[in-house]
Amino acid sequence: MSFYSFAYHQLLKRHFFAITGPNRVLPDFLIIGAKRCGTTSLFTNLPEHPSITNSHHDNMGFFNDNFHLGVNWYKSFFITKSHKKKIEKEIGECLSFDTTTTYMENRTTAENVKKIKSDMKIIVMLRNPVDRAYSQFNRTKKDNVGVGKFEDIIKEEINELVNEKNSFKIARNKSNYIKKGIYYEQLKPWFELFPRENIGVFPTEEFKIDSKKIYNEIFDFLNLPHFTIKNNRIMEKGDYSPMKKELRDYLTDFYKEHNEKLFKLIGKEFEWNT
Repeated sequence: MSFYSFAYHQLLKRHFFAITGPNRVLPDFLIIGAKRCGTTSLFTNLPEHPSITNSHHDNMGFFNDNFHLGVNWYKSFFITKSHKKKIEKEIGECLSFDTTTTYMENRTTAENVKKIKSDMKIIVMLRNPVDRAYSQFNRTKKDNVGVGKFEDIIKEEINELVNEKNSFKIARNKSNYIKKGIYYEQLKPWFELFPRENIGVFPTEEFKIDSKKIYNEIFDFLNLPHFTIKNNRIMEKGDYSPMKKELRDYLTDFYKEHNEKLFKLIGKEFEWNT
């Protein structure tokens, strides 16, 4: 990275915060995905817990897109060490976190996290990949007129995936409605690089039905006392027509094998294959 690029990102963009980076904390846990699975709600609501603080904003993409900017640039988005000690003195524990939904999409990101913090805890929110794909499509359709038909797009993506054979890669310049729901391929590197007990996987469906239960499971995973999130805001909620049954059955059948591999990897099952 050139001096001018460094100066732009560190000084012009981050100002005072960049200078104080060395005196700020690294996150204790990451929420790495998946997209359209409730991660924004977690980012918004988890800091209600008195022992949790989040980064300045979500989807910073440090460990994938901005790793070259350095650790002090990253730390500039978190609380100071003195602030952390103050919370620990008052509450007993203080954990910071970063949420970026694209973190789980490639192995290099997991390797970068390992280099910076080998004991990082990882939280993953997963939604039935059929619903996840349709939600992403409708969000895209809302923002972009003339996006095309969902059925045509996903069938084209599946054909491309079949032709790729064993080369699984999520390109950043494509929609990847189908690939983003093949969670096994994305999470496998994380389970290879981090202890199983450091990775917590939680279902979006149960989060919608009983958010208090999932929040408390997350707090257990983080070794924090239970806490009731009073202002449980559901962020980026979609409102669109249901998927056609025949298309849903087609996608459910497609994902079944991938889901089974995921369930074996994470050691738990979700009711997605029916």
